[in-house]
Amino acid sequence: MKILYALLALTLLKCILLYKVFHSIPALELKRRARAGDKRAAALHKVAVYGRTFDLLLWLLGTMSAAVLVIWSARTNWWVAGLVMVAAAWLAAWLRFPADGFAGRPAMWAAPVYARLLSFIDPLLRPIARLLPSDSPLHTGLYEKRDLLELLGSQHKQRDNRVAESDLRIAYNALTFGDKTVGKIMTPRRQVKMVGSNETIGPMLMDELHKSGFSRFPVVKDSTKVASPQIIGTLYLNNLIGYEGNGKVKDLARPEVYFINEDSTLHLALSAFLKTHHHLLIVVNSFEEMVGVITLEDVLEQILGKRIADEFDSYDSLRAVAARGKTAGS
Repeated sequence: MKILYALLALTLLKCILLYKVFHSIPALELKRRARAGDKRAAALHKVAVYGRTFDLLLWLLGTMSAAVLVIWSARTNWWVAGLVMVAAAWLAAWLRFPADGFAGRPAMWAAPVYARLLSFIDPLLRPIARLLPSDSPLHTGLYEKRDLLELLGSQHKQRDNRVAESDLRIAYNALTFGDKTVGKIMTPRRQVKMVGSNETIGPMLMDELHKSGFSRFPVVKDSTKVASPQIIGTLYLNNLIGYEGNGKVKDLARPEVYFINEDSTLHLALSAFLKTHHHLLIVVNSFEEMVGVITLEDVLEQILGKRIADEFDSYDSLRAVAARGKTAGS
């Protein structure tokens, strides 16, 4: 009788332990680890693929064991069954058994037996298992964007995290991208280098433009010192490369000029860049006054989370691009 009690108690406790172990890690993660050569994950995955069928089997075995213990304890060793039930309830409610912990080893030893058993009884149990609640509608615990941002912020601190910090940063910045306005990231007017349409293109002007650190410049109709200059075009620094003439700025400037309000979101700014195929927008306020400029690089930097340091990187050299390889995105 004592041996039977012990077997029933062990069966009940084993069912709880196995359920905890197999629900401590998703089957998809077990599959990834198995492909990487983890023998424990490979053994556990052979059982985890049965999903709710395996859960139903554990529930049937555990419930029957508990029922028999309770019924028999009414006549004989009730305190033994009571002790087992208290221990089982404690294990089920409070303790955790991660697959990569000590409990994962006995689960790995038992996995081949259960995998073979499930291969035979799965056709019988699966129709019943389908009636069980699905795991798919589990709540994520996230309600607002702020919850997701906090999750991304703590993900890189997770011990078994395998998401690159740069990817987490981009995801975080992409979620906060729409909260920023053009006025917050634009280059203010006092720092903008403008050129007059009638200025002569020569060594002095070219040297001045190079030293500014910009690659695109608003072209004004008259003097750049006017309080409200009239923007009539855009001068690209690469248009001056190799130019040996003594013409005017207006001869090389592009006539396209596009504007955006300083209160516009970066979503709207990015849409404007895509629609106009222009890389420089003149930022104005509600009084139609120029208050600064914003470039496509300014917007992209808000997503990447780092400065695009060199606007003059060359991508027209096959050898240089091939040599950079994957390091270009790091």
